[in-house]
Amino acid sequence: MFKFLTILTWCLALSLTIAQDAPNVPTGDVITLSLSSSEAQATASATSTNTPIVTATRNGKAGIGWPSQEKDASPVIQFFTPNSTVSWWFDWTKNWNQGVLNSDGVEIDGQFVPMLFGVDYLNNFDTFQDGMTELMGYNEPDLKSNTGVSVYLEPSQAAEKWKTQIIQIRQQYPNIKIHSPVMASNKTWLLEFFKSICPDDSASDGWGNCEYKPDYVSAHLYTTDMNYFKGTLIEFQKDFGIPLVLSEFACHKFGSDPHPSLEEVSTFMEETMTWLDQQEWVVKYAWFGVSRDPQWLFGVYETNRLMATDGSLTSLGKQYMNGGKKIS
Repeated sequence: MFKFLTILTWCLALSLTIAQDAPNVPTGDVITLSLSSSEAQATASATSTNTPIVTATRNGKAGIGWPSQEKDASPVIQFFTPNSTVSWWFDWTKNWNQGVLNSDGVEIDGQFVPMLFGVDYLNNFDTFQDGMTELMGYNEPDLKSNTGVSVYLEPSQAAEKWKTQIIQIRQQYPNIKIHSPVMASNKTWLLEFFKSICPDDSASDGWGNCEYKPDYVSAHLYTTDMNYFKGTLIEFQKDFGIPLVLSEFACHKFGSDPHPSLEEVSTFMEETMTWLDQQEWVVKYAWFGVSRDPQWLFGVYETNRLMATDGSLTSLGKQYMNGGKKIS
């Protein structure tokens, strides 16, 4: 798949932050919505597909994105050891063990969250992951690109597709939690999308009883400034009024030099993860930088890597598994 998604990739976003100019940290009341962190099973690190698997049940918001272009699922196992705080993962596709990645003999007990990459993927030849409980929405439909990594749609066009699809999905999966489309950078696009699917409601009441609203609003954010990070997400969540999933973030600012050092990235990780874990309205988050092949980092600074080119975990990867706390 992904055709393989044109390697479709996800391509994430990589690019851009939610906004151009860093806002001041908003003051006043912040909308908070109580919800429990996702539960997931974790597996012991395996060096071969025949290694016995040890499982442990954990709660946690931290997850990882693993590019399906890597073609092998087994490296992901390293993030789901019994003591790891990483609880979920995704690969920008509808499934991972049905031909997308080489998964012979591989078991990954962390929660896998499928993605409906674009509006034309619901009824393609790929099936959703068995047992899915959440679904990520369209990936960066605000991004105009001729590289094949994103299919641009006007918000109203995407909204019409969404209304049909979300009803179909919820009929088939009554308990599913659905994430909104996620923007590369254009928050206005997403606001217009919400107003198109729920014209009689607003963020002030969490879009009321609108049958088309997603359960979570999703965001991508790349910055090296902690105050900007907090202020942008607080403002973003207030603008949409529902729990938030930060499915991509890193200590990176596109088009900016000098690049942050490993120590600066480590400090940023510790501060952001500590803060994210404290916000009740943050459901999940995923650091961007899990790949062996540098091309799948899409220009994000190498100091953000959680995995080395040989497939072993970096010191930052181990820190991420440690709840963001530095390992002495």
